[in-house]
Amino acid sequence: MIELTASDGHKLSAYRAEPKGKPRGGLIVVQEIFGVNGHIRSVADGYAADGYLAVAPAFFDRVERGWTSATPSRTSRGAAPSSRRCNGTR
Repeated sequence: MIELTASDGHKLSAYRAEPKGKPRGGLIVVQEIFGVNGHIRSVADGYAADGYLAVAPAFFDRVERGWTSATPSRTSRGAAPSSRRCNGTR
């Protein structure tokens, strides 16, 4: 995992998958509602295996750092972070 800084100074983590050798290009892998989990990391790894630099930012870090669908505090309630909170509205 790496750390990114948003334009407003917020720091969020991201999964970075690097290809062997010079990258053919780069892309952003956008997480599903489940966060940057094993599936999203494997998607990024697949692009890296095809020669691309892939980064999957943890967008939910703004609400709850490190959250994935496997995080017990949320899955026990059956809820993902509120999209209203993710975009800054209340």
